[in-house]
Amino acid sequence: MKIVSRRFALLLCALSPALMMTGCPDALYCNNGVCHGYYYDSLVSGLNYESRSEDGVTHTGVTGEDDDPGRFSYAEGDTVSFSLGDISLGQSVAKDRVTPFDLAGLEEEAIGGCEVDGVLPDDTDAFRRVVNLAVLLQTLDTDGEHTPGIEIRSEVAALFEGSTVELDQPRTTFQADAKLRAVLEEANSLDLFSETRTLVQPEDALRALYLGLGLCPSGS
Repeated sequence: MKIVSRRFALLLCALSPALMMTGCPDALYCNNGVCHGYYYDSLVSGLNYESRSEDGVTHTGVTGEDDDPGRFSYAEGDTVSFSLGDISLGQSVAKDRVTPFDLAGLEEEAIGGCEVDGVLPDDTDAFRRVVNLAVLLQTLDTDGEHTPGIEIRSEVAALFEGSTVELDQPRTTFQADAKLRAVLEEANSLDLFSETRTLVQPEDALRALYLGLGLCPSGS
């Protein structure tokens, strides 16, 4: 089967009664053993990835290959890991859609509600990773507009080389992280964003994440 574009595949799924019943299979994204998946917050381009099989065969690159936002390559059965500079973002079984919940080992759920006005747990490393990863990627988006997708410039990613930021620290501690704030200050000084950027607040990041993953409807 030939590789089809993500947009065409989704349209095919929507129009085909059989696929509407069973969902859109990974095979739609595979050709000669090479598959294409997508990293979602909304679609995120600019992350380094490595997908590795049990026998050591790897695919490496940057998400958003061939001007297809969020796209990465893998083979069925691979484990895929993502990073930004020297920050490890986590790993997951490679599949057609990978999200922060996958990287944290959690099921997708709008924790705190769609308006994020409920209680947010801050005692588990896994959920901390989801929140802080959403804050990080949305903050570094070139144009600061989450809905059309997140694009992280290579110059911004390079600022994290030689610098580690822990994603499983409490939300308030993450917001005050000196290394993260130093990188953001440098990126602002180099005019790497459309306008001066500040860290996205956790509740705002979660609302955008839930919307981008389709966990909450637009305008909820």
